[in-house]
Amino acid sequence: MIRTHARRLILCLVGLCPTVSGAETRMCENELVTVESADASHLDAMCNASDRALTLLQSCDLAPPDPVTVSVAEIEQPTCLGLFHCGEARIEVLSPALIAERRTETGVFKDIPPSRLFQSVIVHELSHAAMDNTPCPVDSCVATSEYFAYTLQLLDLSKEDRNTVVATQPPDNRVTHDQINSMILFMAPDIFVQNVWGHVTGRGDICAQLRAVQDGIVVFDRFHP
Repeated sequence: MIRTHARRLILCLVGLCPTVSGAETRMCENELVTVESADASHLDAMCNASDRALTLLQSCDLAPPDPVTVSVAEIEQPTCLGLFHCGEARIEVLSPALIAERRTETGVFKDIPPSRLFQSVIVHELSHAAMDNTPCPVDSCVATSEYFAYTLQLLDLSKEDRNTVVATQPPDNRVTHDQINSMILFMAPDIFVQNVWGHVTGRGDICAQLRAVQDGIVVFDRFHP
């Protein structure tokens, strides 16, 4: 679980949340993602988001996640909208209504309507799931995994929504490898998101960069003695 006093780190990697009770369950047509929610009206949007995530991965020749269940649940951590449980094939996300209640915690994503942000969070967490089998050469590869997930989340957004999230980077303001790190992720998550977009778009071929990350060739985390 990512813990931080920077209150706007909204997408957490792992955590402990209550099990959904009395939930409606559906296997999406992609036959890879199962969705569940106590409110059946969420299921279409959840499957739609999972389809978009898998299409994005496929369009870049990226490996899909293993079969995974996405559940709408109450997440206690106030700065989290979604959680991927590493090694458990399980994702939990807040409902659109609860996302709306946490509007002040959503940082650079604050101008995206809750219904669209709900789906965007699912894309983000499924991207984490797609990184679950990537080897990590250090104690934690949280910055690397978040780089991958935020890139796919930003690619999934419409241009209009994306422009509300990331500041326009001037051509001569190249984001360096060192500017993607866990310190910025924890202390200044909004800047981390903007750095991710500036870095990945500055590499020329976004898909090639993402493949190198998923293959474990590009790693942003470092060993800390």
